[in-house]
Amino acid sequence: MKVQPDGLIGAVLAAEGCGLRAMINGPGGCRSRALNLWRELSEEYLGEDPGSCRTEFLSRQSALPCTYLNGDDMVLGSGRKISEGLRSVLAASLGDIMLIDTLASGLQAADEDKSIRDAGAEGRVISAPSELSSMSAAEGYDASAALIAERYAGEGGEGRRPSLTVLGYTMADSSWHFGMQNIRELLSAMGVGEVHFIGCRSSVSDIPASFQSSAVIELHPENSEKTAEVYRKKGVPAIVPKAGSPVGFDAVRSFLEDVSDALDLSPDPALEMVRREEERCLRVLRNCDKDARAFRGQCCAVSGMPSDTLPVMRFLRDWFGLVPGSVRKQYCGPSVYDGEISAFLRECGAEDAAGAEPDPFSTAVFMSDGYEATEYKREHPRCSCMGISAPYARKAEFRDSSLVGLGGCRYILDGIINGRGEFSCGQPTMADFR
Repeated sequence: MKVQPDGLIGAVLAAEGCGLRAMINGPGGCRSRALNLWRELSEEYLGEDPGSCRTEFLSRQSALPCTYLNGDDMVLGSGRKISEGLRSVLAASLGDIMLIDTLASGLQAADEDKSIRDAGAEGRVISAPSELSSMSAAEGYDASAALIAERYAGEGGEGRRPSLTVLGYTMADSSWHFGMQNIRELLSAMGVGEVHFIGCRSSVSDIPASFQSSAVIELHPENSEKTAEVYRKKGVPAIVPKAGSPVGFDAVRSFLEDVSDALDLSPDPALEMVRREEERCLRVLRNCDKDARAFRGQCCAVSGMPSDTLPVMRFLRDWFGLVPGSVRKQYCGPSVYDGEISAFLRECGAEDAAGAEPDPFSTAVFMSDGYEATEYKREHPRCSCMGISAPYARKAEFRDSSLVGLGGCRYILDGIINGRGEFSCGQPTMADFR
């Protein structure tokens, strides 16, 4: 039984993140689970669509209409109900629809193309990929985002130069509003005039313009491999960051250099911003050097997508001397960074960490999804625990809790130092020991 987000959740995030309505074809309970997660990840309340009270398929909520299939529909056929739901939702509210099957409705094998035609909804409805429940969240997201990109693609060509489209960064990323701002500030300092984030509550009208970009960059290739191929076919080159997502100062620098090489821009102004922020963080860390040194030689447990876990582990090793004790993959299948993670673990003498469960006696830093991190902190109060992937235990996003960019560096350092549940006297270290 899957308890983590699966391909259906990925498809919902792709549709809603790109400006479509994700319509759940299945029982109401399947909608409720997806709707709860989407509300948490959307971060801001933008009001209700007036049409949400004009159709039973929206049930007085703007997001995620549902066909509400029952036992009779599953036995006698759901085609007529799908047509009725599509016709009703499209008449009551604006926006195109991605029709997403749950596991049960997918096994029913209804003729959805006929249902769409019967509803007069051709051109306004996209059927999500089949068998989403067997996919990881990243695979479901990428396959769905690729279909959306194909539907609304513009012609590749010379738009505003230099410009960049970011793929694979989603509403499931920690504090994605702040993360977008962090990335935009760095790219702006390099002279990137226009940055499109496709999938972070963008609009379908943003998609054609994104095909005019100088390049696309796959912030999380696990989420964007198929989508990036749609852009390549239109002549827009794709960049895969060499060091993973821009998490930690070294990975941020590598990210900026990747963009600079692709767009023929000088990274120096942005790199200077990174240098100044790194020096400031080092000064803060040296002011609590006893707490920082207490992590040396201990283990970290990191769980998430490889594009995040690789730069996170490097950051923890270089700044705190932490050794990987547990590295687990979540939300995705094979990744372009799998080989680099294996090489990094060999370099650290920690090959056994791949897929291992955390050792509570040696683990000083634990990073995973928000609820697992909260539970681990409850059981091990002296460990620094951080939620770095969805679902998060936070109820609202008032401050920058993103992982990427300079704000992400501060967030991780803060979580490790201030998350340590152990008292120390704090007496300053002698000058000759610093």
